Amino acid sequence: MAHRHGVFSHLLWMLWRCTPSSIRLAVYHYAARHGDASHGFRIRMLPYGLVLKTVSGSPHIEADNIRFVAENTSVPVPRILDVLDDPPELDGGFILMTRVEGVSLGQWISDHAIRAPGHLELLQRMDVCIAKGDDAGFNVTIEKLKLMPPTTLDMSDAAPLVQDLRDAFVELRSLPSPSSAVTGLRGRPLKCSRGGDITLIGPFRDQQEFKDFIFAQANSSIFAHRMPTLHCLAEPVNARKHRICFTHADLAPRNIVVKDGRLAGIIDWEFAGWYPEYWERTSMEAQMMHEPVTHQFWDAVQLFAPERYDEEMTLEWMLWACTGTTAVMSEAGDSPYCPRVRDSPYPVPKS
Repeated sequence: MAHRHGVFSHLLWMLWRCTPSSIRLAVYHYAARHGDASHGFRIRMLPYGLVLKTVSGSPHIEADNIRFVAENTSVPVPRILDVLDDPPELDGGFILMTRVEGVSLGQWISDHAIRAPGHLELLQRMDVCIAKGDDAGFNVTIEKLKLMPPTTLDMSDAAPLVQDLRDAFVELRSLPSPSSAVTGLRGRPLKCSRGGDITLIGPFRDQQEFKDFIFAQANSSIFAHRMPTLHCLAEPVNARKHRICFTHADLAPRNIVVKDGRLAGIIDWEFAGWYPEYWERTSMEAQMMHEPVTHQFWDAVQLFAPERYDEEMTLEWMLWACTGTTAVMSEAGDSPYCPRVRDSPYPVPKS
């Protein structure tokens, strides 16, 4: 019976794929307006275990990245079912894919957090203050949170998940790069989130061209006094020839799905491509600033061991403080001290 159902579903799907793209596109636009929006403004949960993602720019970048991972690794990812472009004037499109069942790693971490009594109530109060625009109440709540013991993480049942993540990224980072270039698949540009902007960059002939481009995004006019320090920090990073690895580049907890304590899937591959080996770590750190419990989780996983990429992390930390809307205008941004680098040689900046 299950086999017959599977054959019937396959036939229905083949018929749908034979439907003119204009009709499928109209259906996807309707689903994007009326589907379950509980997972974000670009994601619609559909019946029968399907997910529709609205994409700005070409949807083929992410779809091809997911197919590449599925075809070349055992890393669990959604199955791509359909990819359609909007008309050129709309500059976007849709990806229809299977749903990865489970909860986000962010939810798993929250469920395993050991919090002081009253901590969750204060977090809820803070959300209320934000919603009401109550700055005074927000500041009072923050001060109360600072007085509470730090939240810790119960990792007692995390061993299978930790091993799944290590295995997945060993496999992903072992894929042979097609060249020394820093690019998307098949030499495409890379979709990059930098300084508060999402844009296409590259392709770059080699890693040094990429590193120079990233460095040049720092605002040397406003932060001219920081440039000598940045150049010093860049020297050891530029001197090292890094491996080129296939990199997810947006490994936020929301993009890792966990089910029954195991890795169920990794989603949202639109920023993926061939990058210098340290880029996964620095991109992850950008996603979890000021999230100490998430730091505890990844510090336990040791995803990049025995590498630490401390010099690369220190450079990136200060570049973020000089780039786009992530720039830190205060004197705190003048210091190369990075709290995520153990045994940092730089002093903690004065608050």
